[in-house]
Amino acid sequence: MLGTLYVVLSSSKEEDYQKVKKELLEIYPDFSVSPYKESQMEKDAVEFFATCQITKEKAKEVLDQLNNDWDGEVDDCIAYGFNTKMFDSLVYHLNFQLYD
Repeated sequence: MLGTLYVVLSSSKEEDYQKVKKELLEIYPDFSVSPYKESQMEKDAVEFFATCQITKEKAKEVLDQLNNDWDGEVDDCIAYGFNTKMFDSLVYHLNFQLYD
């Protein structure tokens, strides 16, 4: 299955993007991470995508490492950093989706 992860960081610094990207790849090395761009969701923030081929079971394992409290099912879920514990404190928002 194709997995897509949309990430919004509460920072617009290149070094912060690189740090979070590195942490993300340590959690799941098969992610292909896009370059970042200015976020439309939050001021002074950036957003990017990470995609991968992944099983539903493995996706659940990865999601548990990325955030402690997802809203939705494993194939379509979101999390916000202001009320949950993200894998990095700079992560403001995550949205994960699985496609057949």
